[in-house]
Amino acid sequence: MRSPRSDSVTLLLHELHRLPVVCRVDFKLLVFTYKSMHNDAPEYLCELVCPYQPTRTLRNANNNMLEVKRTRTKAGDCSFAVAAASLWTNLPTVIKTCDNFTSCKRLLKTHFFRIAYQCSST
Repeated sequence: MRSPRSDSVTLLLHELHRLPVVCRVDFKLLVFTYKSMHNDAPEYLCELVCPYQPTRTLRNANNNMLEVKRTRTKAGDCSFAVAAASLWTNLPTVIKTCDNFTSCKRLLKTHFFRIAYQCSST
């Protein structure tokens, strides 16, 4: 697709229905998270994902939340276990409770597309 150099890349990505790089990375991370929660990922990734189990009875106990581990460094925040859990916990409940992989991917992409282009959509 040819466009003038002065055109905005954001509008071109929106037109091509492509996610920006930051959203694409988060999307891929959440796909691996979904797979590791359902034991479809490699075993070393499945071991890093820990379901959240509250110490007392809470209303949100069955929302498919993950335990977010605390870290002391920025590098620790970028590890798969921490980044996946924090992104997964911040997702809408509809996506977290989805049983089908293809529908989960579709909902994830729609979610990130809305986040990425909410200000540019008219």
